Amino acid sequence: MIRYHGVLSSHAKVRAEVVPHVEELPVQLPLFAQQDGSADRNLDVLAPEPRRKPWAWLLRHVFEIDVSTCQRCGGATRWLEAATKPDAIARLLAKHGLGPRPPPKPPPKGQLRLAFPKP
Repeated sequence: MIRYHGVLSSHAKVRAEVVPHVEELPVQLPLFAQQDGSADRNLDVLAPEPRRKPWAWLLRHVFEIDVSTCQRCGGATRWLEAATKPDAIARLLAKHGLGPRPPPKPPPKGQLRLAFPKP
C-alpha cells in the first residue's frame, strides 16, 4: 500500500495543480433521433478512458499468458461458469480432476529438519 502525504495526498487543496490530468478524447456517438423527427449525427462527447485494465490484459501483461485465446484451436475463449463460493469451487475442481487445495510445498533444500517428539 502506498500512502501519499503533502500535496500528493487525496485531500490536498492544491493536488489538482500538481497531479497531471488525463486528456479525454472526443467520441462520435451514433445517430440520435430528436423528438421533432430530425436526426443529429455529429454529437461530440468526451468519453472517459477506463480506469482499470481488463483482467485478461493484466494476466497477459504480468504472466505472459493469453487467456482470451484457446491454446488448442487459436479461437476466442468464452466464460462457461464462474465459481465464487467454496462448495462451487470444490465441485469445479473435482470435475476437472483437481484437489480442493494445492499440494503442500516441499521444504527448501538445504534446510535442516529436526524431528521433535509430538506432545
